[in-house]
Amino acid sequence: MGRVLKQEAAMPWTSLIVYVDDEADNPARLIEACALAGAHGARLIGVSACAPETPVADAYGAGILLGEVMAAQQARNETTLKSAEQRFRAAVEAAGIEGEWRGDVGDPTGLMLRHLRAADAALVGRDAGGVSAWRAPHPADLAMRAGRPVVVLPPSPIRSIVDAPALLAWTDTRESRLAAQAALPLLKRADSVRVVELCDPEDIDGARIRTQDVVRWLAGHGVAAEPDARAHDDRSGGRRLIDCAEEMGAGLIVAGAWGHARMRQWIFGGVTQTLLTEAPVALMLAH
Repeated sequence: MGRVLKQEAAMPWTSLIVYVDDEADNPARLIEACALAGAHGARLIGVSACAPETPVADAYGAGILLGEVMAAQQARNETTLKSAEQRFRAAVEAAGIEGEWRGDVGDPTGLMLRHLRAADAALVGRDAGGVSAWRAPHPADLAMRAGRPVVVLPPSPIRSIVDAPALLAWTDTRESRLAAQAALPLLKRADSVRVVELCDPEDIDGARIRTQDVVRWLAGHGVAAEPDARAHDDRSGGRRLIDCAEEMGAGLIVAGAWGHARMRQWIFGGVTQTLLTEAPVALMLAH
């Protein structure tokens, strides 16, 4: 008699990382991270970094001044990190959740990548990568290298990720399958889930079959979802998904991350880039 294999439930999130900086969107990011950690009973790790900027020196004897500049820069970095730590600890205390702080001088993306060994997922700001490579991780670079799901938050989310409806953007690819698997802890808590595939008009029947398969797979993991196959129209794929998310009142879009490396920095294209730059709600990426 063959052995009956029991399907394993998705592993719950027990620890999360949030990047802390002094940008205008950081208070909302901290509130959302604390709410998400509280909903999952997870420990929240705050991370912040200041990469040392190389001062431009006069080639003819600015060595003495260079030392003073570097000392001032070090003092400024320490003050910045201390301020970030204070903001993080205040947010964690107000939310009544378990928190841990990890701040250091170094490359922000590299620091996040190292500390993700201690967490199930990362939360970062959408515009963080455009602020300063010295002060914030690059979301695309982080998502493509992390080996963990990365939740990218817009500056002012129109609704919380916690317990809101979720949209799973589906294409029949490795990236979508990995994203769906990684998102199970979020999808289990979502108010509702819709699996959306955009396709060519002649492939609508195939898209219906594929999304129905995904819905059945999700049901096996305790997630109630509905399939939604839609033919392409004159809107871009990314814009279409954003419109669908707004239509259903979603607080989360889940998508696979597609991109390519250029000059050691990952660049998104097409649908992923549109979602990253324009989505008004949280975007969970996995690669």
